[in-house]
Amino acid sequence: MNTEPISSTFRSLIILVTFSIPFVLFSSCKKKETENTTQGIQKTSSLDTKKETIIAKSLSKIDGSENSKKTLFVALTPEESGIQSEVKQNLKHPYSFFYNSGLEASGVAVGDIDGDGLPDLFLASSPGGNRLYRQVSPLKFEDVTQGSGLEKDNAWGRGASIIDIDNDGDLDIYIANYGQENSLYINTGKEGGTVKFIERAKESGLDTIDASLMPSFCDYDKDGDLDLYLITNEYRLPPTLTPPDPKKMIGKGPNGRPTLISPYDKVFKLLVKQTPKGPMIKWDKIGRPDYLYRNNGNGTFEEVTNKAGIIPGEGRGLSATWWDYNDDGLPDLYVGNDWGDRDFLYHNNGDGTFRDAIEEAVPYTTMFSMGADTGDLNNDGRVDFILADMSGTTHYKRKISMGSMEASTTEFMLKARPPQNMRNVVYYNTGTRRVLESAYLVGMANSDWTWSVKIDDLDNDGRSDVFFTNGMEQNIREVEEGAEKTKTETQNLRKENNLVFKNLGDYKFSESGKSWGLDHFGFSLAAVNCDFDRDGDIDVFVMHRDEPPILYKNTSKNSGTLIKLNGTKSNRNGIGTKVTIETDSGTFAKQINVARGYLSSDEAMAHFGITKNTKINRLLVDWPSGINQEFKQLEGGTLYEITESESNSLASSNSPKHNTLFKINTSLSGVRHKELNFDDFKDQPLLPNKLSQLGPGIAVGDIDSDGDEDFILGGAKGSLTQIVKNKGDGNFSKPESIEGSIDYEDMGLLLADTDGDGDLDLIVVSGGIESSGELLQDRLYINDGTGNFLLAPDSYLPVDSDSGGPIATADIDRDGDLDIFIGGRVIGKKYPAALRSRLLINVGGKFEESAEQIAPSLSSLGLVTGATFTDINDDGWQDLLIALEWGPITYLQNEKGKFTNLTKEAGLDKIPGWWNGVNAADLDLDGDIDIVASNFGLNTKYHASDDHPVLLYYGKFGTDDMRLVEAEYENGQLFPVRGKSCSTRAIPHLADRFNTFHSFALAELNQVYTPKEMKDSQKFSITELNSGVLLNDGNGQFSFQNLPKIAQVAPCFGIVIEDMNGDSFPDLLLAQNFHHPQVETGRMSGGMSLMLAGLGDGTFKTVWPDKSGIIVPSDAKSVCKADLNGDSLPDILISSNDGPITSYTTNAAVNNTKKIRVILKGQQMNINAIGAKVTANYSDSSKHLKEVQAGAGYLSQSTSHLFFGANGKTIRSFKVRWPDGKVTDHKFDGKNRVITLSKS
Repeated sequence: MNTEPISSTFRSLIILVTFSIPFVLFSSCKKKETENTTQGIQKTSSLDTKKETIIAKSLSKIDGSENSKKTLFVALTPEESGIQSEVKQNLKHPYSFFYNSGLEASGVAVGDIDGDGLPDLFLASSPGGNRLYRQVSPLKFEDVTQGSGLEKDNAWGRGASIIDIDNDGDLDIYIANYGQENSLYINTGKEGGTVKFIERAKESGLDTIDASLMPSFCDYDKDGDLDLYLITNEYRLPPTLTPPDPKKMIGKGPNGRPTLISPYDKVFKLLVKQTPKGPMIKWDKIGRPDYLYRNNGNGTFEEVTNKAGIIPGEGRGLSATWWDYNDDGLPDLYVGNDWGDRDFLYHNNGDGTFRDAIEEAVPYTTMFSMGADTGDLNNDGRVDFILADMSGTTHYKRKISMGSMEASTTEFMLKARPPQNMRNVVYYNTGTRRVLESAYLVGMANSDWTWSVKIDDLDNDGRSDVFFTNGMEQNIREVEEGAEKTKTETQNLRKENNLVFKNLGDYKFSESGKSWGLDHFGFSLAAVNCDFDRDGDIDVFVMHRDEPPILYKNTSKNSGTLIKLNGTKSNRNGIGTKVTIETDSGTFAKQINVARGYLSSDEAMAHFGITKNTKINRLLVDWPSGINQEFKQLEGGTLYEITESESNSLASSNSPKHNTLFKINTSLSGVRHKELNFDDFKDQPLLPNKLSQLGPGIAVGDIDSDGDEDFILGGAKGSLTQIVKNKGDGNFSKPESIEGSIDYEDMGLLLADTDGDGDLDLIVVSGGIESSGELLQDRLYINDGTGNFLLAPDSYLPVDSDSGGPIATADIDRDGDLDIFIGGRVIGKKYPAALRSRLLINVGGKFEESAEQIAPSLSSLGLVTGATFTDINDDGWQDLLIALEWGPITYLQNEKGKFTNLTKEAGLDKIPGWWNGVNAADLDLDGDIDIVASNFGLNTKYHASDDHPVLLYYGKFGTDDMRLVEAEYENGQLFPVRGKSCSTRAIPHLADRFNTFHSFALAELNQVYTPKEMKDSQKFSITELNSGVLLNDGNGQFSFQNLPKIAQVAPCFGIVIEDMNGDSFPDLLLAQNFHHPQVETGRMSGGMSLMLAGLGDGTFKTVWPDKSGIIVPSDAKSVCKADLNGDSLPDILISSNDGPITSYTTNAAVNNTKKIRVILKGQQMNINAIGAKVTANYSDSSKHLKEVQAGAGYLSQSTSHLFFGANGKTIRSFKVRWPDGKVTDHKFDGKNRVITLSKS
């Protein structure tokens, strides 16, 4: 943005290059009589002779000719394909200024124009005129533009679609032109063997004049005809007006105030600020508004943009993709805009209007939103979504492209809502209002300077693969002699390889461009996927700059399944229809759309990689009209033509969703955690993550002694810790505050009877990096018996000025009272330096520091994030498990009141990680205690392994202050993680060594920092980022197993272990997301918290949000269980940093297995029998043990009550080993759902 007084001389205006990107859904074809000889179809048979709604046709025979290249795809030469068009630079053209952006690209559309059964190609060639290529035989085309009526169009065409816009059974063509009327060519049929078109844009109301880029057709109002969303980009000034002269671009408006005059008013926006020196003018480049046109059904369209709720904006659009993101049967619309503009996700309200739901639906978007596509990536029957950016696939490309993180860019990244990250996004549809984002997890976060993205099963293995087209006119920046130099239009192209990612299943993709023959090196833009030769596999057609397009023949040996639709109540080609196929190996879904990718319009057909040897158990068709059809027992490897029926086969495919395991409890809707802004990076500018926003904690207990369970929510510095009391029915009273807590950053919370008076007192751990000195003193509040807390005298807790984190309690010396562990979290301004953790022994209600005597290893253990007491070796003494950042899960064995570090002996030292939380239970029902540990997961830019750990160095590096240096491996070489701008600001002398982005991007770590600087620094490393379980072999050895992939989609923090689905096996609930890494990294918030169902053997399976009901998109931290409404079923509390607390109650209508809630009545000083172990003995001789804990997971204290389920079995008795080691047996008659057990 430029700023200068009107009267001042003009200073050069830097205009950012934008990137154009539309999308491709599936292009439509109309039903025509097919010529079997041309198609190679061998046989036609009706599978429904009564209604003839489905017809099976044989596919063309696979070409058995030898493929000398041995690749899946073979590139045909222009002579072989007959497609000779080439988009070349024409610097004499009046629009030649587009050549530095990619916006000059030629759009491509596919459809069977002449109805002969073979799809044809239309190329909207910008400077060279449109071209129509008819496929005369399989994969052989001829130019039939002349005489068709299309040759008269000399506009600068960009995107186009082939669709049956008038529902008359043949295909028409719509073209988005730049700066001239858009074109609509109506198919009038053949004359003399040539298909003829007549232009009718003006008559139809679609002759828009704007910076049009791409049409995207769909029947959004479900009235049987196709509507149009027209995406625009921006107007550009010709070289004669660039850079603009403020004296010429600014005039006076009707009110006498400065205003932009034509043509500048369509290119810039103007803000005028009055200053003592006169008016200050600010202007910035803007994009153009998009348009929504509703089809009136009579050949005309009405522009309804504002009426339908489309936000009037100034976006530089690159894609507009119809996608039912919430699986409710209505087409929603994702609009991807270029840098500086926000994206939109228009939720279809079902009444012809939309609302922007992007903030509630997605965690973050791309920064430079390019092409997009939809497809079922995980074979769950839901349609997922990929949106491309331009992030490099190598360290060098990312660093050279990152450029300078200027203050304005940083501010934009921090304030954009939803946040924008410089990488691709992969959204997984959950069947709810919220999606999961998983680009790093699946390995597709970076794909270079991508334009088009296409999702299809390219190798016919039943899984959808992903193809990216790449290239650009120039590098983003090239720095010479310390100054940025922008290349001109005449430079060489920035050529890049196209990429294709083979879907391996289980959220794994492998880049296979070279082995598949799709790794063309060039400047590739639009692309369409289509089975051109009708042999059952997907061929690929790609447009390039300054070289001919390439048609790739797929040489797969097996034919997949094709679905062609004939709408009756719906639009003729069934655009917007969802087709689902179920087989023994999975469920596969396609939503038929045409606008897919960038400037690309595909054929309106669905392809599935389901081959001849696979039986289709069910084929479901959900039409836009609401009609659904079901077909059973079909053969794969066939073309099916399906005509829409007049009535439904099923009750409704979009009937209301089934009940979930949990229901949201709205009574806590006003309870929130609030943060103050704090600059963590002022003193440590290269800090990887913020340390000031790691709370809040939750502690659950019966605070007011009225028989139900209440909770405490920790407060951040600047806000009060809150007491929330239960009314007894799951509803809560207005929160009360703990006075005097406003200046503290409260982390761990613990409710325990410290003074032996029979009620729960509160210990609060003070932490964070915002405070120091006495504001880091932990506090003890004494309960007066009615739930009111009074601050205890200073003598009750040792003096302390360390920033703490987690807290847990147990009777570690078995003297009858509760002792406390407090984990040292961080030293302000000195991350990641280690600080001490503490063991406080209870002496008559007061606590004494005793770690040095009984647990000396705690003095320099490291950065403690989580802790819990548990009896690992089953000797009746409470051992201690500790989660470390930059360290392992640490095991301190209690040997009669003294602790020995057995981490190495237990095999835990081999897996250092960024562990956040730890909990313990018998996960595999073998009678010993196993461990669950939460970690940062796999959906981040960090990748750790034994051979290539994530590294951090802490030293001075030639400065006066301690600095941090992160390092990462690429192809066995070690590079700095942070870029030139950030690194040189923190370590200024690096600017002398590296005066260009290029030189810094090339440098390895040992070339950036000297051997002495590296030697003098501390080194930290981790090799594990998965959240997982550690199974106990019964002899004190643990083996690590990763939790399911979806658990790795975001950093996990809090952990609840409980049988939540009524099958008597322990399940998990994980609090997910982390919102506060340094700005370049971007949010790590692809999750929404997650339930995992235990299988009883220590393994788990994902329970998707549409079944669990758990949807927590915020920065979730602690999670606790408790019976909040008195039904003896475990309910859930989840806290979020700077966000709401969320409460879920178990849905008894779904989880109707009766549970027994066991309450232990302990003795004075340990009234809840913390540390006791309870074993349920069942009628089939099986056993299930549980422990009473206080403090586990992450900053979490759950109920001390235990829940036991039977799942068809009968509980005969309970055995209790009490905290002092005494064992009692208790018979159970099954009459009550709540029982209280005591020693006496």
